[in-house]
Amino acid sequence: MSGQPAFGTGKNGQTFFRWEDPSPIREPHLFYAILVEDPVNAMLRRKAECYGRELGLRGRLTPTEHMHITLIGLGDGKPKAVVDIARHVGLLIQAKPFAVCLDRLSAFGGGALVLRGSDHSPGLQTFWRKLSAVIDDSPLKPFVTNSVEPHVTLLRDRQGVPKVRERIVEPISWTVRSFALILSHRGEYKCPASWRLTGQDDALAAM
Repeated sequence: MSGQPAFGTGKNGQTFFRWEDPSPIREPHLFYAILVEDPVNAMLRRKAECYGRELGLRGRLTPTEHMHITLIGLGDGKPKAVVDIARHVGLLIQAKPFAVCLDRLSAFGGGALVLRGSDHSPGLQTFWRKLSAVIDDSPLKPFVTNSVEPHVTLLRDRQGVPKVRERIVEPISWTVRSFALILSHRGEYKCPASWRLTGQDDALAAM
């Protein structure tokens, strides 16, 4: 018999025993992201610790080296061919570095406590549209979305975070100078490719 035994007491006061299905094994998740670099990622980690204590949260803090802003998700369990296409797409992006400012503490789905920007990060939105335009002309087109909500996840607490009310906080600003392709699996990140923003801002390279 597969699964794990579960014991407990129901609402009627009766004890119970049952076999629960094992948790599904998650495949590696592939996505484009902006990895927050030193020293800003360390600053965000300290903010996460402070907000967690202040709000009485007990969830898992995002590791410093995992602080990121997701751009476009490409799904789970992708074969090497898809990773290679995603790497090729990244090579075609030409853009200038741009500024990001996060100044709102918010609760997102899945118990995520996040920082996001009041201005919706116009520079990042412009970059995201460029990336989306190239992906839209590639085999990765099905993963293009209609919008993006730039944010950095500080921690996850499914019980405590939903009770947090959004508020303005001390802003954290930095200049984004690169983006990356990330494989996330069981709490570990691998980076198949990353690209520097070179300062060019002219027309997109042809496919």
